[in-house]
Amino acid sequence: MKYREVGQTGIEISEVGFGTWELGGKEWGDISDVDALAVLRYAYDHGINFYDTANVYGPGRSEELLGQAFEGVDDVVIATKVAFPLSTDGYIVAGGDPPIHNLSREAILKECDQSLRRLRRESIDIYQMHRPPKHDEWDEAFGAMEELQQAGKIRYYGVALGSIADGLKAIRENDIVALMTTFNCLDQTPLEELLPAAVANGVSVLARVPLASGFLTGTLTVDTKFAWNDKRGVIPREEYLAQLKRAEKLRFLEREPEINSMAEGALKFVLAHDAVSSVVVGMMRPHEVDQNLAASGTPLSTVVLDRIHELHQTESR
Repeated sequence: MKYREVGQTGIEISEVGFGTWELGGKEWGDISDVDALAVLRYAYDHGINFYDTANVYGPGRSEELLGQAFEGVDDVVIATKVAFPLSTDGYIVAGGDPPIHNLSREAILKECDQSLRRLRRESIDIYQMHRPPKHDEWDEAFGAMEELQQAGKIRYYGVALGSIADGLKAIRENDIVALMTTFNCLDQTPLEELLPAAVANGVSVLARVPLASGFLTGTLTVDTKFAWNDKRGVIPREEYLAQLKRAEKLRFLEREPEINSMAEGALKFVLAHDAVSSVVVGMMRPHEVDQNLAASGTPLSTVVLDRIHELHQTESR
């Protein structure tokens, strides 16, 4: 496993990070506590030291599992998020209304204490806003983050998700060390402005959904059946088939001599960009950890990178 620095913090995180939304069990199918703890520890034993979570995953369950797995382990880096009420997780599967977004000072301070309790930690390494605040709440939200940092409850803070414009605003105007954004072979939008701005301002990009929710693993088919509590099951059929068709064009990755799987090639593509410190991948089984670990190390050739870029540009025309 190779490691990269987060911003200019001196914190080194594994190129392959562990996304724990799946371990919450509300949007990605069921997983027992025993299996969840086992896969977390398996990942750590094989070099993964970076774990991304949120207060709403479970809700609270993913943070609690991380607390159980890594209490007293000093070299684990944890990033968690704040903004949505704990009743949020599961609304996609349930077909409910989008959750209320709350980044008031009161909410941020309160939820931080709750996350610290569940994580069994005295300080959160990277505390992220789960989507940026509204512009009229911007100063209050970032002020709360600075307050938490001064109190020693968080080491650093960042922003997750949101629009490209809000990401650029946070990078250029605030002291964030990391920006989490969707970036993969099928969604290369951040390449245009966001990634260059991050590099120019010393901000690390944490790439979420690097496998496009499984479409870039090569395992999904037209006949795939999802569990009732797997959010991919609510994707409209036409959209699902269109995404499969786009992903199929990347099957050539499996035939490249330096790549063992489509997923490995997809992760290597994201890691090829200097702005990215870690690809945050959801994992529920040890063999998925093994597969993703292979992405760290030998980079993709320029020829393969160029072909992936060209495929995306052709589709965008």
